Amino acid sequence: MEVKISNEQLLKVIKKAVSEVFDEKLSHLKLKMIPYVDDNEMKEIEEIFGSPKKLKNQKFLSLSNK
Repeated sequence: MEVKISNEQLLKVIKKAVSEVFDEKLSHLKLKMIPYVDDNEMKEIEEIFGSPKKLKNQKFLSLSNK
């Protein structure tokens, strides 16, 4: 099976694929950079900022360029 694709289309596909890989790797890196929090620290954080359960139905704005 032979597929014909223009240089512009090929470049667009490659850029999209590379971008998706970078986004995935960046997401993993961000998760790894979140520091470990023990139970006592978590209680302290919730006392200051409240429980995340209050924000369950909250809508957030995305700051990404997508």
